Amino acid sequence: MASGVNSLLNSSSCVIVLGFLVLINLAPTETSVNDASCGKRKINLQQLVTHGYTTNPGEFPWHAALYMKSGFQKSYICGGTLVNELSIVTATHCVVDSSSGHVVSPESLYVQLGKFKLNLYADTVQEHAVLQVITHAEFQPTTSKYDVAVLKLATQAKFTAYVQPICVFPQPMISFNDGSEKGIVVGWGYTEYDAVADALQATSVPLISYTKCLESNPDLFDRTIYDGMFCAGYTNGTNVCNGDSGGGLYITRNGVWYLIGIVSFTAAREEQSNLCSTHDYTGFTKVSAFEEFIVKSCGLDVPPRVDVTDHPGGKRQKYIYASNFEPHEKMNWFQAGDYCRSLGKHLVEIKSAQDNAKVQDIVRLGGMEIDVNGGSKNKQYWIGANDLAMNRVFRWQFSGKRVMFTHWRNNEPNNMHNNEHCVAVIGNKQAYWLDANCRGKRQVLCEYWK
Repeated sequence: MASGVNSLLNSSSCVIVLGFLVLINLAPTETSVNDASCGKRKINLQQLVTHGYTTNPGEFPWHAALYMKSGFQKSYICGGTLVNELSIVTATHCVVDSSSGHVVSPESLYVQLGKFKLNLYADTVQEHAVLQVITHAEFQPTTSKYDVAVLKLATQAKFTAYVQPICVFPQPMISFNDGSEKGIVVGWGYTEYDAVADALQATSVPLISYTKCLESNPDLFDRTIYDGMFCAGYTNGTNVCNGDSGGGLYITRNGVWYLIGIVSFTAAREEQSNLCSTHDYTGFTKVSAFEEFIVKSCGLDVPPRVDVTDHPGGKRQKYIYASNFEPHEKMNWFQAGDYCRSLGKHLVEIKSAQDNAKVQDIVRLGGMEIDVNGGSKNKQYWIGANDLAMNRVFRWQFSGKRVMFTHWRNNEPNNMHNNEHCVAVIGNKQAYWLDANCRGKRQVLCEYWK
């Protein structure tokens, strides 16, 4: 069945926390629960958080427990996150029968909110039947891509000190570059003693760049990295583990909590494939990449955004930066994205003929470079377009939007050798595009606005 402990990377079911430390200086006090705003605790906690720890009731009031029932039997299978009165965001693999590949019936599921002890039904707990299971149509169980789902509750959640929704959109700015940004993952997963935790646990994990993630375990992440996921965690034995797939990764901004990731997969422990490896990063579904799906499925009200070109002093302008690396300095596509972000920029997005004309003007100035045979050739530059989901639908790395304008060279994209999933621009006067192996080394085009 859709077991919450059977999906490492063979599909994915890993989750929760290892290396729990102690909570210091906790003094809970309740505040008003009438405020309907998202992402705010109604129980104030003063605490020092280091690595993993046992939470307090009401500390993460948006965390949900998902159960499956069969006859008189019931079992906890996954976590989830409450985003409004009727909607839980979780992972698709949690609600797909691993043997048949079919989505389980809503009647076989139910959700508990306000839960602290896994094996105790306290007065704070609310139980809700599931009315509808909405999975992403492009979910790929073998690679854990598009691993996001929404459960619609049959009855409305009542907001209390122990049950509150988290904020989702608009997503805050997040850094995946150097591990300095950390998020919180919670759940009832396996501890370092391979025992399921009874009390809700939490751990703080750093967000990891694509490059570092890929280099840590190429066999695992080469087929799973795409723009709809990110890596987080440690490789030192302190990590999320089996037991809480589908749970959220949360960050806080000015006292408001946001859902930015969904626990999706990690590597299986080599000697015992039913347990996760705590020496590998965990793969999370990137919430920002699925805004349209989540907003539509949950019926969320999203605050209006200011368009990137709007500015109090008038229209902002788009600038493009082209690298001029020596041959040994050129980068693969993942490194290129990290490089642009380290400069406060992102890989260029070409959305119109006018955009492509700007790129043409810039890359023509880059000149030629020496090829391996001693001849000369046009430089090539990585841009943000990619098909890392491997469905031949190209999307932009930064915005996550589908590529609509294209300027392909003849016979491109051709996905030669079935491994060309990233896009480069040829540095000639036409600035034609081609698909290429993401591991190839090229120059870089970054964009920024000011």
